[in-house]
Amino acid sequence: MKVLYLFLLLCFVHCVQPVGTLAQSQARADKHYNNFDYALALEEYKKLLDKEQPSLHVTERIAHCYRLINQPGSAQFWYRQALGFAGAAPINLLYYANACRQNGEYTTAKQHYLLFAEREPGRRAEALNLAKACDLAMSWIARPVGVDVIPDSTLNSPYADFSPVFYREGLVFSSDRVRGHNGSDQKVYGWTGTPYLQLYYAERKGTTAWAEIKPMEKTINTQFHNAIATFSPDFNEVFFTRTKRVKNRVLPDELLTESNWQRYSKNDEFINRLEIYSATFAKDKWQDAKAFPFNQSESYSVGHPALSPDGRILYFASDMPGGYGQTDLYFSERQQDGSWSTPVNAGPVINTAGKEVFPVVHADGTLYFSSDGHLGMGGLDLFSAEGSRATWSPVENLYYPFNSPRDDFGLIYEKDGKSGYLSSNREGDTGSDNIYRFKPTEVPCKLSGITYARVPSRTGRARLERVGQVRLEITMNGDTANALVLETDARGQFLFQVKANQTYTIRGSKRGYLTQTFHIMPDCRVATDTVHIEMVMDRDTPNQPIVLENLYYDLDKHNLRPEAIIELDKVVSMLRDNPTIKIELSSHTDSRETHRYNLMLSQLRAASAVKYILSQGIAPERVVDKGYGETRLLNRCKDGVPCSEEEHQLNRRTEFKIIR
Repeated sequence: MKVLYLFLLLCFVHCVQPVGTLAQSQARADKHYNNFDYALALEEYKKLLDKEQPSLHVTERIAHCYRLINQPGSAQFWYRQALGFAGAAPINLLYYANACRQNGEYTTAKQHYLLFAEREPGRRAEALNLAKACDLAMSWIARPVGVDVIPDSTLNSPYADFSPVFYREGLVFSSDRVRGHNGSDQKVYGWTGTPYLQLYYAERKGTTAWAEIKPMEKTINTQFHNAIATFSPDFNEVFFTRTKRVKNRVLPDELLTESNWQRYSKNDEFINRLEIYSATFAKDKWQDAKAFPFNQSESYSVGHPALSPDGRILYFASDMPGGYGQTDLYFSERQQDGSWSTPVNAGPVINTAGKEVFPVVHADGTLYFSSDGHLGMGGLDLFSAEGSRATWSPVENLYYPFNSPRDDFGLIYEKDGKSGYLSSNREGDTGSDNIYRFKPTEVPCKLSGITYARVPSRTGRARLERVGQVRLEITMNGDTANALVLETDARGQFLFQVKANQTYTIRGSKRGYLTQTFHIMPDCRVATDTVHIEMVMDRDTPNQPIVLENLYYDLDKHNLRPEAIIELDKVVSMLRDNPTIKIELSSHTDSRETHRYNLMLSQLRAASAVKYILSQGIAPERVVDKGYGETRLLNRCKDGVPCSEEEHQLNRRTEFKIIR
C-alpha cells in the first residue's frame, strides 16, 4: 500500500551487488537485512536460492522481508515454507497467521493463532484476541452491512489514488499519477519509481461522472509529497500533509526496531517526516502556505489533518513522544486570535498500541479513522466514534464490506449520510490504493411484527397484551400513492416484504385506540433475514394516565435528558396522528424534599416537556402542563420510609392522559 508506506516512511536505496561466493552472498543479504534494507536483502536472498537448497535461515528471512514491505500474499507462502523446517521459531506461527488473516484466510489464521498460544504461553492473551478477530471477521463477511463498494473507474488511475475530500463542486484527492503525456516535468520518488504524491481536483458532472482531473496549484503542490487534505466549512482554508527531508543523524534505538511504525535504514542519508501546512484562498488562488506551529520534523511526524465541521478543532496523526502506540490521533483548538492550542492526545478510547491514522470528521461530528490496533479484519480497518476532543463513545468497527482483510481508510459521506467514498488496497499485493464509491444496497427480506396494547396498572409499570385486527397503512420513503394496507391477524401478527436501507412508515389504527405511527429502516443483510418489531398502542380512554417510558429526571433537576427527547417525539407523533385530542402532560416527584418544593419542581418539569412539544409545531391549546409533586406516589416511598434510588426513580415520572 503506497500511501501507508508514505506514512510509515520507509526509504530504500536500490543497487545491485556483484555475485560472489555463497557465503559472501549470504553475508551481503544479512547485512542489508540488519540495516533494514529489506528490498535489497530480498533480492540477495533470492539469488541464494538459485545456487543452493533453501535453508531455514534464508526461508525465514525472505518471509520476513515480504512481511516488512507489506506483501502478505508472498509472506504467507514463505512462512508456510519456513514452518516446514524442524526448529522453526514459534514466532513464525504468529507471522503466518497474520499473513493469512490479511489474505482473508481466517480459518487457517485462527488455527495458527491457537497453535501460537500453545507454544508461547506468555503471549496467549494476544493470540486469543487475534483468534477472536478471525471469528468476528468471518461473521461480518457472512452478514455484510447493506452497502455496495465499487471502484470509481473515472477517479482511479494505474497509480495510487486515495483519501478523497469534498471541495466546492467536487473532490480533492491524493495521487502519484503521471501528469500529461509522459510526466517529464514531475519529480520521481526513488522508492516507488512513480511521481511524488500530489493533490488533484475533480469537478463533479453528475452522480458518478467527473470533469477533467487537474492538479492543484503550485502553492499547494511542491516538488515533493503533498497529500491528504481537509478544508474549512467555507472552503477558503486548506490543511494538508507535506513531507520534509531531515538529515539522518544518529537514529534513536526505537526507530530501528521491527515493531516501530517509522523504520529507517542505517544507510539512509536523509529520513522523511510529515508536516502539516495550511493555505488560504483569496483573489481566486491559494496563497500564503504556512507550517502548522507544532510541526517538529527534527523529532517526529505530524500529518493527516482533519477539521471539525465548525473549523475550530484540528485532528491529526502523529508519532510524537508520550502517545499510546505507534501513531496516535491528537487535536488542537483554534483560539480567538486564530492561533492553535498545544496538541492534546485524543485519549485511550481512540488510540491503541498500534497505528491510528487518517482521521475524517463528518458533518454531524462523527469521527472516522483507521486503525490496526482495534479488533478488525486485518491491516487497517475503518472505525467510527461519537464525541469530540478526548471524550468519545466506544469505537465501532464499520464492518464488511466497508472493511476488507487489507487496508481501508479515508472514508467520507455525502450529504445524504448513506453514500460516499473510501480508499482501499483490497485488490491484493499487486493492487495499488484506489478510491471506491459506496452506496446503500436494497437487499430484500421480510418484516414480521406484533401489535400490542399497553395496559396501565396502579404500580406505574404497564403490561402488554396482544391486540388483533389492527389496520396497518405502510408507506416506503413517504410514497403515500403506493401505500400497502393490511390488517393484523387475531393475535396481532403481521408480515410483509421490505428492502434494506429504505424507510418504512407504519400507521396503525383501530377503534378504541390512539392511532400510532412507527418508523423503521430494516437492517436486511441477506434475503433470508426476517426483521422483528413490536408495535405498542394505547387506548383512547379519557383520564387514563399513560406513563412515558424513559422520561425521567435527575434528582432536583427539571432539564430534559437526551433519552427524554426520544420519548417526547413519540408524543408529538401521537398528537399529529390524532388531531382531535387534547392531553394533560403531568410530572411527578419522589417524596424527598418538602411538599411545596416538589410541587414547584414537578411543575417546572411538566412545563419543560410541554415547551419541547410546542416547539415541534403542536398547537398550545392541545397540551396542558401540570405538576403534582409527591401527591400521587406509585409505591410505599412516602416521607420517612427508607427506599432505594430505583424505587424513588419510579415516582419521578411523566405521564399523559386524554382530557378531551
